[in-house]
Amino acid sequence: MKRFDKKFALEILQMALWFGLVAGLVEGVLLYALQRYDALKGQITYLGSDWQVLWVAPIFDALFFLLAGLFLAVAGQFPPQKFAKRIVYFVFCFLLFFDWLIIYLSGRLSPVATGVLAAGIAYQVSMVIYEREKRFVPFIQRSFKVLAGVTVALLVIIQGGFWIQERVAVGNLPEAKVDSPNVLLIVVDTLRADHMSLQGYERETDPTMKRIASEGVMFENAYATSSWTLTAHASLFTGRWPYEHKADGGRDLDETYPTIAEALTARGYRTGAFNGNFETVTKRWGFARGFVHFEDYYQTLPQLAVSSLYGRFLEYYALHKVLNMEFSIDRRWAPSVNQSALDWIDQDNHKPFFVFINYYDVHAPYISPERARFSEFENPGGLVNTDWTTADIYNPKTPEQVQGEVDAYDGGIYYTDQQIDWLLKELDARGVLDNTIVMITSDHGELFGEHGLWEHHNSLYKPVIHVPMIIWRPGSVPQNLRIDTPVSNVALPATILDLLGEPEQSQFPGPSLAELWRDPSSAVKFPDPIAEMAQSSWVNPNHLAISGDMFSVISPEWQYIEHSKLGVELYDMENDPDQLNNVAEESENATVLEDLRNYYLDALEKIGMTWSGSNP
Repeated sequence: MKRFDKKFALEILQMALWFGLVAGLVEGVLLYALQRYDALKGQITYLGSDWQVLWVAPIFDALFFLLAGLFLAVAGQFPPQKFAKRIVYFVFCFLLFFDWLIIYLSGRLSPVATGVLAAGIAYQVSMVIYEREKRFVPFIQRSFKVLAGVTVALLVIIQGGFWIQERVAVGNLPEAKVDSPNVLLIVVDTLRADHMSLQGYERETDPTMKRIASEGVMFENAYATSSWTLTAHASLFTGRWPYEHKADGGRDLDETYPTIAEALTARGYRTGAFNGNFETVTKRWGFARGFVHFEDYYQTLPQLAVSSLYGRFLEYYALHKVLNMEFSIDRRWAPSVNQSALDWIDQDNHKPFFVFINYYDVHAPYISPERARFSEFENPGGLVNTDWTTADIYNPKTPEQVQGEVDAYDGGIYYTDQQIDWLLKELDARGVLDNTIVMITSDHGELFGEHGLWEHHNSLYKPVIHVPMIIWRPGSVPQNLRIDTPVSNVALPATILDLLGEPEQSQFPGPSLAELWRDPSSAVKFPDPIAEMAQSSWVNPNHLAISGDMFSVISPEWQYIEHSKLGVELYDMENDPDQLNNVAEESENATVLEDLRNYYLDALEKIGMTWSGSNP
């Protein structure tokens, strides 16, 4: 039996680490650079979203190559060593070139074709290496420490830079007013209001939020400004309608308007954002502006693992395609978000804080730990799955499967509700809850086959824009008050500053929602909520957003919806709550149609804009 050659095995392992570091350092630069120019396609679209990829990629590539090296170190003991070396050089060269090629070619060329191309290049390069082995091996040994040092330096500089940047920003904050309350803004991503017992739903999906509403103010007819995350959050942050901030249809949130984080930072607040939705509520899309601390990606070990090319590649093809995993392992659950927020709050008890939290646990795929809580099925949910692709969400479903999706969605609401309860109890234990303004809302709702549509970012029907909105603070906000005036959560920035003692502020247009409980007669002058959705080329072809722009105006009696290509819809909000009958063609509603349409057009005209659609 051939004796195990330890020296040869160690050479292979060192070579594996060397190739892994080289591959990863170049990969990090490619991902970061191509992300800046929106040149990434396919399953790697969200990689390279920030500086961390420059150190994450070489570390995880080194580990991946090391695994390959361990296998080669064992397998290479059996054939003649000359042949084994050729195989080793080829494998490492193939992995290196495939890594670099797939970064750009993903979504443009199949992985198989990319692999063939990488194999051809790897064969030629590995032959050159083999012929110059006596020079190449010493070069690896000399340069290995340099590559490792560069990787460690990137880790220290980048992470240390973030830490220093935050400390400097906090140190430069002005003094806040004495006794300034903290502000906690919670967005439960994808939560439609009519699936809450607060709104009369038969299932108690929301015991915590129901309790908070009984101790504060609940807005029964609150609406988001769009049916998808980017546009709705841009309005939540700026207090501006979509036609003003224009963050839609692939456009990010620019610096035209100030954000509530900027406003509170200027008032001496530590500002921190903790996101479950790391795909959209990100630095890349412009949402970090004003926050001294902002978390989107690179927060958990799974996120770090799949932020490298091979991590994402293995997750998609091995875990998802082969093992049929339902969700991406980089999904960030509420407990992780909560713990990060609390750890950050604990760092400083001298300055008031503004904490923004986005919980993603209700979002598709509906696979929360409480997915089966309301279901007779053992493992409901998971069919409406946008983690991997949106192409399958319209696949035919049996009535039982549809019910399973609804059941799992409701379970996600309950799970998130319990996480909110845990967070508030922890804040109470720290003695800060009573001096905290708590606001809970959502960015949009969800559809489960109504109007022939699934998921969101598909239309502006009521279920995708009707959202919860609760405001709570003992002593400052009335208890157990329900307000039925149609309002938009675009008013939250103005409301926050009002509750901080600045009702006459001019940074955010308002009006403040506090006016409705201070003076109920002010309801008649409140603006009708507006929702908009720009045409988006990347959504599922069954979504209405694929073919044109949309807008909607909601009055106490009516919802008006217009699509730039598909025409007008009008629904009676009181007598047709499920929106089954479009009454836009009925002649007696002509004045209503004209008034609601002109309401929107007049708003556009005030800032020099026009509507892209044709006359109805």
